[in-house]
Amino acid sequence: MSEIHFNKEKGSQIKLFTPGPINIPERILKEMAKPNDTHRSKPYAEMHQLVEEGLKKILYTSNTCLISTSSATGLMEACVRNLVKNDEKVLFLSIGAFGDRWYKIGVTNGKNSVKEGVEWGKAITPEVVQDVLSKDKYAVVCIQSNETSTGVYNPLDEVIPIIKDSGALVCVDATSSMAGIKIDVDKLKIDICLASVQKAFTIPPGLAVCSISQAAIEKVPQVKNRGFYFDFSDLLKRAEKHQTPTTPPIPQIRALAAQIDYILNQEGLENRFERHAQLGKRTREWAKDTNFEMFPEKGYESDTVSTMRNSLNIDIEKMVSLLLEKGYRIVNGYGDLKNKTFRIGHMGEVTVKELEEMLSVLTDIVSNLR
Repeated sequence: MSEIHFNKEKGSQIKLFTPGPINIPERILKEMAKPNDTHRSKPYAEMHQLVEEGLKKILYTSNTCLISTSSATGLMEACVRNLVKNDEKVLFLSIGAFGDRWYKIGVTNGKNSVKEGVEWGKAITPEVVQDVLSKDKYAVVCIQSNETSTGVYNPLDEVIPIIKDSGALVCVDATSSMAGIKIDVDKLKIDICLASVQKAFTIPPGLAVCSISQAAIEKVPQVKNRGFYFDFSDLLKRAEKHQTPTTPPIPQIRALAAQIDYILNQEGLENRFERHAQLGKRTREWAKDTNFEMFPEKGYESDTVSTMRNSLNIDIEKMVSLLLEKGYRIVNGYGDLKNKTFRIGHMGEVTVKELEEMLSVLTDIVSNLR
């Protein structure tokens, strides 16, 4: 089997159907190539403000929106360091590898961290939340909207109101769903809703974004030892001037400004959500037709990344490699799910037609491996 190497002249020619990073359209690459002013200039602040205002629309919120030069993991750590006092407990509701990562972040930062999870492939249900919250008091609760490792989408509309009734602040990791699946931040009263931009936003890696509620803002000064780089107080102070505390990747922010404009004013936000719903539905139909079982329990499947069980007991690594030779990349299962599952990302600017073309090639490969 041939290997794919770094392409110095043309860049990658692989069509990505991965959970991120994903293919970037030419119009976004051209935006990134444009000259920029400095990050303390008026033109930059105007661009930064456009992103902030656009994020509010995408998240259906009036909350302040922040931009961080990091991956989403940076803002996950920021939630832990900025919102949990030494005499408080933080609860991590985990359904997979990235929920477990958030718990690890809490532990390594010395916070009184508790993880409550369910079997991978299942979702956090209202019954689970009610049971957990009946046992103890938590100042902050952290939960994934979309668990990238399992392809499960948590029923946020059902569980967040229960968490809020307990008096806890709620932090939502929406890394692989934001800008692909609707999240009504203000309706649900989410305190922090965070993501990085290399998934459904369709921007090269290098930025993370979040909304932050007034309750969370008021909590920050009460917490000691918030660190330096991810101190929300510094991010908020600079956001008042539509800036970041340290030098950000300005080309990515220019690209994000252009992409948000495209999402809101060309494709349309509701149309974007519907397209992702169609992509998820079509992938699940393909899995059924090919005799692969979906890994998530029925009714909780993601519309941005699908995880399938290796129910045909084929060589997943070989399947992925053979598809790569045809110019498409999907990925093996994540962590403990390697070779037991595989994942297809269908987010960003992927069309149903493009998905169909890839699935047709993959069907032939699966047929030959069986």
